[in-house]
Amino acid sequence: MQIILYIITAPVILVLLPVLCLFLFLCGLFVDTKKQYERDSRFFRALLDGSTTIILWFLGVRYEISGEEKFPTDSNFLFISNHRSNYDPIVQWTVFKRFRLSFISKKENFGIPMYGRIIHRCCFMPIDRQSPRRAMETVNRAAKLLTETDNSVGVYPEGKRSKECRLLPFHAGVLKTAQKAGKPIVVSTIEGTENIFLNIKRFRKTVVTIKILETISADRVKAAKSSELSDYCAALMKKELEGQDNDLRTVQPACGQQDL
Repeated sequence: MQIILYIITAPVILVLLPVLCLFLFLCGLFVDTKKQYERDSRFFRALLDGSTTIILWFLGVRYEISGEEKFPTDSNFLFISNHRSNYDPIVQWTVFKRFRLSFISKKENFGIPMYGRIIHRCCFMPIDRQSPRRAMETVNRAAKLLTETDNSVGVYPEGKRSKECRLLPFHAGVLKTAQKAGKPIVVSTIEGTENIFLNIKRFRKTVVTIKILETISADRVKAAKSSELSDYCAALMKKELEGQDNDLRTVQPACGQQDL
């Protein structure tokens, strides 16, 4: 049944895809790339979510998601994950569109045709990894976005893709975003995105697995040092991804008196 549905819909999408690309390009012309937007755009957010939903489906990407009940229900948050592929943020903002994720991303991504302008309008933030001062300015901007809007912020603490699919050392500084904003941190893992490009060439579907491991409360985030948070989050991810059953108690972030 799925094969029949794909055969029927694929030609339609192939015809509509150039029209979609042209529409995205024309809409992007209305984005001022020199302006720092402080509020998300409903129109451009719907355009972003809708177009990537269609494109990922057409590319054969399917999802297995667990732990969604662990998302905060009363607050936006800092969303962190391991990083394996350029498809990671695309999949995550598409799957979790209800949280309006605005990612901290390398500045080169804002030059991507069509989508570079759209993500800029959706309050995605470029980070200069070569300049600690400018990187901290991005952290401060992300914290402001968390405190003044309903958007959640996404970031990859590894700072770059892990081509060997092993967790890289964390940059603890990005976790200051949640500490400055007084918001919880949602820790997650993603697997399978590294296979998307190869499977496209083989005309195969790709199953992407996303797991929400834990939400660290705002109180715990505020009470802990960023280095402690970094070690704890890395240990959570390693246990899930690499089967390293670390003793999480040794890297448990400090808790305030209210948690005792």
